[in-house]
Amino acid sequence: MRFFDRLFYKTRKFYDDDFDWDNYTSSSYARQLNKIGKDHQMIANIDELSFDELKGTVTTGHPPLHENALAIFELIGQLRPKTVHEVGCGGGDHLGNGLTLFPDIIFSGGDRSETQLALLRKRHPQLLNRVILQDLTMPFSNKWPQVELVYSQAVLMHIHTAVSHFVAFANMINQSTKYVVLMENYQCHNFVEEAKALFAGGHTNWPKMNIYRFFGSHGARVILLSQEDLNYPTLTSDAQIRDGLKTSKRRLKRGQEDFDRASFGKSVEN
Repeated sequence: MRFFDRLFYKTRKFYDDDFDWDNYTSSSYARQLNKIGKDHQMIANIDELSFDELKGTVTTGHPPLHENALAIFELIGQLRPKTVHEVGCGGGDHLGNGLTLFPDIIFSGGDRSETQLALLRKRHPQLLNRVILQDLTMPFSNKWPQVELVYSQAVLMHIHTAVSHFVAFANMINQSTKYVVLMENYQCHNFVEEAKALFAGGHTNWPKMNIYRFFGSHGARVILLSQEDLNYPTLTSDAQIRDGLKTSKRRLKRGQEDFDRASFGKSVEN
């Protein structure tokens, strides 16, 4: 996207809300790949990644993978699900690296953008039959794969229109049979309170929900939802996951406004 087009794009009302998905791949995503690629490796070779079973950590090459991706992979390595699905998989680098690191795990992904999936097929042809067109803000589809672990990397944080992010969040939970892993900007939404509200309101198919926090060995923090009891620190509030982060009053205010727009299911009283 040209400079003046980007300038106009940034002045539009929804710029700080949901992305303009028609232009995302050629503008925002391309710049993001270039920016991250200066300090972090995007696609790792098989001899550059390994998982330490005793420490539960991932060893990476130089430059290293981004700390957010490493935290997700370390949690996957510790939980050892048989199947993993990434929502909003974009160009597929996380899926490709995950498959390289854990070849025994079945990885799949989904994205709402055809241009993103086209980019994925170019960057990772080995994922050709592992991805689907998936819009999380649509009603749940029984054609989406049911997997043990569903994760997001900077996806829900971009959804603000009406209550769309609640739909997306509930869909992630309902697509998983065991775990949901969130790697997001934790100021954009009240993820912990929202998970509790979705569960209490009957918007998920889980019989039980535990909420944990996980810190990767490189410092990134993760929210983990689990149907199982696990040996991780329990997460009881959004303040806990935000502790130590530089806060933005604007983002926190907007996140609260997003939460306040929702009404959750409850039993009818006689």
